[in-house]
Amino acid sequence: MASDQRRLDTMPDLSYDSAAPLNVTVDPLAQRPGARISRCEFDNAEGDRVAGYLVEPDSTPTAGVVYIHTTSGAEGFLPDAIRLAKAGGIGLCLQVHYLDDQVASIRQSVQSIRRGVDLLLQRTDRIAGVGHSGGAMMMTVVAGIDRRLRCVVLEVPMAGLTHHWRNTSHPQIVRMRDAIPADLLEATLATMAPYDAEHFIGAVQRPVLFQFARFDIGVTAAESEEFYAMAGEPKQQQWYDCGHVINDVAAYEDRDRFLAQHLAG
Repeated sequence: MASDQRRLDTMPDLSYDSAAPLNVTVDPLAQRPGARISRCEFDNAEGDRVAGYLVEPDSTPTAGVVYIHTTSGAEGFLPDAIRLAKAGGIGLCLQVHYLDDQVASIRQSVQSIRRGVDLLLQRTDRIAGVGHSGGAMMMTVVAGIDRRLRCVVLEVPMAGLTHHWRNTSHPQIVRMRDAIPADLLEATLATMAPYDAEHFIGAVQRPVLFQFARFDIGVTAAESEEFYAMAGEPKQQQWYDCGHVINDVAAYEDRDRFLAQHLAG
């Protein structure tokens, strides 16, 4: 009980005004059969404006998905959003915010997802979230505090960024870790810790699909299984023979099928 209370005492305040104007701008880029692709921007609850891709169907959207990618930027889930639009949905593709201030990066990423939900709710009342890697961890935070998502897909997630920074053998993170004085690293991890996905995954009350990679050099199988065990039901996991950027066709099919099932009327 005492440890639970300490966790509650350190939970960050991520409240915001969902009625605040978004001031959306949409710049059409391309028209494909059944899908209109545009660059879009809108106001975030904190920090700079959010930029991404809005992919719309030819008719009134039946459902919407907010996608957020880490490794491949806002383009990472663009093919997913195009498939979604061709099936009648509307997709918003975002990327994780990268700032020198790590807490600001996390907060702005989380709030950009929530403002993205605000945007899509102007078009449809059925919304899901899909996140990759760090974006999956940010999506977990949102799903743990925001009941508007009907389901969530988490691609190569783990329990938190602090775990990744402290333990991973990924060469880029190892170099970063070695370059930072130990006391500064620990201080930075302490400020990031309240936003770790492990504090939020147990509060997710919607279906969750976990998509894991067997040859991921940044997230181990043990870390994947550990995070999966933290989640409540309903949940399911799928494993793919690929690396951190999951490019197995079966993963796209599994994700599309899961979203179609849980976004159906």
